[in-house]
Amino acid sequence: MTTKSARNMDAFRRKIDALKQAMAREKLAAMIFYSSGQLSMLEVNAVLWLSGVTPMGPNTAVLLRPSGEATMIIGLPWDEGRVREQTWIEKIRVADNVMGELGNLLTQHGIRGDIGIAGYSFMPAAVYQALEALPNVQLKPADALLNSLARFPGAESLPALERCAAIADAGFAAIVEKAKVGMFEYELAAEMEYAMRSRGAEDNFGMLTASDHSHCAHPPQDRKIQPGDIIIAEITPSLEGHFIQLCRTAVVGAPSPLLREKFASVEEALAKSLEKVRPGAKVGEISQAMNQVFTAYGYEKYCRPPYMRVRGHGLGFLSIPFAEIVDENESVIEAGTTFVVHPNQYIPETGYLMLGDTVWVEENGYRRLTQTPMKLFSIES
Repeated sequence: MTTKSARNMDAFRRKIDALKQAMAREKLAAMIFYSSGQLSMLEVNAVLWLSGVTPMGPNTAVLLRPSGEATMIIGLPWDEGRVREQTWIEKIRVADNVMGELGNLLTQHGIRGDIGIAGYSFMPAAVYQALEALPNVQLKPADALLNSLARFPGAESLPALERCAAIADAGFAAIVEKAKVGMFEYELAAEMEYAMRSRGAEDNFGMLTASDHSHCAHPPQDRKIQPGDIIIAEITPSLEGHFIQLCRTAVVGAPSPLLREKFASVEEALAKSLEKVRPGAKVGEISQAMNQVFTAYGYEKYCRPPYMRVRGHGLGFLSIPFAEIVDENESVIEAGTTFVVHPNQYIPETGYLMLGDTVWVEENGYRRLTQTPMKLFSIES
């Protein structure tokens, strides 16, 4: 095989070996990896994780047997060529009724007993009921099993993550270069999007807001940029199933002394929180470090809902080490994980300010993947 996924077969073999052990331990007769076609940057996609293919269409499934043999079932005939080009799985079936074809496969291979379902939380009720009606099998949610194996993107993913980080840097650079008074928010967002797409971004979750006092970040709208506006941007391009998030703030014109003072507290919060990013530390320590900084400046009230929700999170279709960076998260940081740290903060005197970077955790600390300076930017228009 010479497909892109085949060139990364070592990584897929490790996944299969881990799954074979898990199925034996959990006494599963097989596993089904399911996708409804809906993708979230905050959730591992079961089909993509196992097959190397971003699923399309309302239903896609992979049946994995205890031997490690896999069969993929897709519902879109015209997508078969793309799937075969991108996956290591050799047995591909196209079916109008994906769940019915799964039933045929279970019968053909004589599979009975407990079947683990990865992608269970995204499975529509009608799909679940169709599987539940199959004879001789009992369905068992297996999202927790998948998530336990998908905490790490793998060292082979680092080049893609670094390319994606460079794309995010280019997106913010476009904001600083192209922003001007009188431009609509959505026009500036289009410049940012073009800069990233032209460099290979496959998608982008983008929040871009220009205001003299923002209460939150939101998707770009039809407001025109004005002198003195504070532009906040949460830029999240994707590449090969990985996401990088970059959060930055820029002001149109010279920043006031008050804005510089308040942004300095955000810079301090990021610096203090990054000191906590190391293997063995608890995730909650990152959030606690940020909140301690803002509390010392009198903003304790603004460190919780409705003003604040999380201080960072895992992200990506292929790996999520943990869901949220909050004070209460007792999860332990592990080397080889990646996540975004962002002390984005509403401050009553200036409005919402943003600053954050995606990090790769190494044995002795962390590596910032994005290279955009961690500072307040000024746009001279």
